[in-house]
Amino acid sequence: MPAPNDVNQLRAFLGLINFYGNFVKDLHNLRAPLDALTKKDAVYTWTSECQSSFDKIKAILNSDLLLTHYDPNLPIIVAADASNYGIGATLSHRHPNGSEKVVYHASRCLTPAQKNYSQIEKEALALIFAVQKFHRFVHGRHFTLKTDHKPLVAIFGNKKGIPVYSANRLQRWATMLLNYDFAIEYVNTKDFGQVDALSRLIASHSSTPEDYVIANVDIDVTAEFIENCRHLPVSTETIRTATKDDQLIKKVIDYTKSGKWPKIDRNSPFWHYYNRRDTLTTVEDCLLTASRVDKQG
Repeated sequence: MPAPNDVNQLRAFLGLINFYGNFVKDLHNLRAPLDALTKKDAVYTWTSECQSSFDKIKAILNSDLLLTHYDPNLPIIVAADASNYGIGATLSHRHPNGSEKVVYHASRCLTPAQKNYSQIEKEALALIFAVQKFHRFVHGRHFTLKTDHKPLVAIFGNKKGIPVYSANRLQRWATMLLNYDFAIEYVNTKDFGQVDALSRLIASHSSTPEDYVIANVDIDVTAEFIENCRHLPVSTETIRTATKDDQLIKKVIDYTKSGKWPKIDRNSPFWHYYNRRDTLTTVEDCLLTASRVDKQG
């Protein structure tokens, strides 16, 4: 786990401390130099004192003190989160006293292609990564799947099947999740520190078996997009060029990738997209609504 590069990464790390502070009494006493960097108008300067504090806390977080052994008789919780450049996941147990303790951590960087996903797809990707990573612990058992992205609860928790307007990747990932017995649950981001930090404070990416499963979905989605474009009166390259020249569409793609939409008025030219923001995605630098090229722009 590298040192935080900015205040957002630092806040994610402090969220991790908040979670584990319930189990380690003195953990909060080490964070004073780090807290100082998050104060209003503070200049982010990573000093030797900050590094020392970070190293001491990281040593505690890396110790076996904060982990528990897997117990098939205890309730299982899988939590996952995504940032703009990484995904993180935890496998935990809920103990009889109501506390949660982590069994396993996992995280990795997003590939260049995955960084272009919409935010809802990044969050969904994190869930798929988590379930695939912890497959041997959860397959054949009931577990709780936690996310801090509320739209995914409606999509993956819908007992009647995934809505047809959902993006193509989401539909394919929902099919993968049919192999598992889970209840999906929304958690407020401020209470999600143990996973949020993993998605932001990660080292380099190395491929794992679950990555190849996810990559196959990308190949299928891209192939379907190209096939669908064959039936249009314009080429894929024409759509891509027109997208680059359209300032409104370029802005919509930025909002879609970041998930950070501003407040949009009904009379705004962005309303059409804002109202369908959970169905938008990008493939081959083109904007799609579900699996269809959006022609509104």
